[in-house]
Amino acid sequence: LPNVQPFAAERIDISLQIGSADMPVGNLFGLGFELRYSDGRYLEFADPSDALPGDFLQPDVYTFTRHEPENRVFYLAISRKRGASGQDGTGTGLILPVRISPEAPPGWQTCFAISNVIANDPDGAALPVDAGPAVCLQVSEPQIEVLPNPITPNDDGYNDAVVFRRDGGIPADWRITIMERSGNIIRRLSNGADRWDGRDDNGRVQLPGVYLYVIRDGERVVKQGVLGIIR
Repeated sequence: LPNVQPFAAERIDISLQIGSADMPVGNLFGLGFELRYSDGRYLEFADPSDALPGDFLQPDVYTFTRHEPENRVFYLAISRKRGASGQDGTGTGLILPVRISPEAPPGWQTCFAISNVIANDPDGAALPVDAGPAVCLQVSEPQIEVLPNPITPNDDGYNDAVVFRRDGGIPADWRITIMERSGNIIRRLSNGADRWDGRDDNGRVQLPGVYLYVIRDGERVVKQGVLGIIR
């Protein structure tokens, strides 16, 4: 898992890492396993057929996936094509997209564990396997800094724009709306834009005063607050 503390509504990729730098695999042709998770209430899995083969065992691999949500388990397998040689080294075997539900509360946790692994070489002989440890994720509050605040948009190079800072950047599907206190929208930021320079959508600098901002992911409000412009 690339991030063991995602926020609600975040998309993550569950990646199966085969081997490691200090323990590479040798002569691997294919493997099958079960991926079990402890709590699926706030997990939104892609269709199992959307599981993607990683860079390892390529090129020309077969994949098999089946999901039993009632049992909280994925059955997954990946294999090279008949006649191919075994692979040595380390890499990503499978990538399974998953999204944390927008309703997931901060602190909610689920754990993933691999079990019942079967690995074989090109002759069909079994290879020894260490399934590795379980990995858990826990939903966290999105940490977003809104600085500087207030701003002085006079093009002197100091505090000319407010930046919405978040580790990993602002996701492309988030929307940041800047409004007057009356609710009149003056600026919309999207596609990962994270700066407001005190201007409206037509490029006009706004008057000194207090403004509102709302950050949304779809219909979910991620964060909201006030911004100030001073001269």
